[in-house]
Amino acid sequence: MNVTVKDPVTTWTSRLQVARQAAEAAADAIRDQFGQRFVNAYKGPHDVQLTADVIAQKVIVDALREACPGYGIVAEEDEFDRWGGEEFLWAVDPLDGTNNFGYGIAHCALAISLFHDEDVVLAVVADPLTGRTAHCVRGGPLTPRPVPDAGTPLHRATVSLVTGYAEDGRAWGHGFAGWMSERCKRVVNMWAPALDLALVAGGALDAMVCRDAALLDVCAGMFLVAESGGHVVGLDGGPLAVRRSMHERPVSFVAARSPVLAADLLEQVRAYDASRRPAHEGAAAG
Repeated sequence: MNVTVKDPVTTWTSRLQVARQAAEAAADAIRDQFGQRFVNAYKGPHDVQLTADVIAQKVIVDALREACPGYGIVAEEDEFDRWGGEEFLWAVDPLDGTNNFGYGIAHCALAISLFHDEDVVLAVVADPLTGRTAHCVRGGPLTPRPVPDAGTPLHRATVSLVTGYAEDGRAWGHGFAGWMSERCKRVVNMWAPALDLALVAGGALDAMVCRDAALLDVCAGMFLVAESGGHVVGLDGGPLAVRRSMHERPVSFVAARSPVLAADLLEQVRAYDASRRPAHEGAAAG
């Protein structure tokens, strides 16, 4: 498939339609398994692969291969779990929130992004249960259009918290949730980061704190937040754009609609980390 990027919005819109159709077909294929734990494999003490993951991935991969035969594909399951070096690379999370789906908790999504070299150029996050979908191409508007940013202050904010599955990350998350419970309206830990970020992009959630996630789990949502006018900030305080090379290490960031809220959340992350350091380390740092 030949590609021209003279008019990137028009160019990527046709690929966006491919991704949306693939997500819709996968949603149709797995919807009747919602609330049923057909376990295909255990991937760790806190992670599981359901039959629905495998079915959704096959439907999506087959559709993307047929429409874009020269493109690479990276996905969560089986032989597609390695990032390739192709100029165009689809990144697929076939079922974001697998445990939620299996336990009948209606908070899950299918996430598809397209990388052109290092950059994401489009993303789709589709809820297979409600039919709600957030999508965008680089330089184009978010659909559905986000609600206006109300400038929610930290003490009134609902914040999604995402950590990796490693025990130290989970322990950090438990502690930080307690820390933030006195500093914001609510902390939610829903284990579907792509969908959470899509909700931040649209204005339904105020912000996210993410620590040590896999790029595949968050690249679509990070792109939607940034393209909708939101703010994704690394823990060093600088803006964090999605790059393909970021897959080589865990991804940590703060995302919010408001730059003030992003800065305030980052300050709390740093304050919490400082509170966990042994006293002698704090004295040495001072």
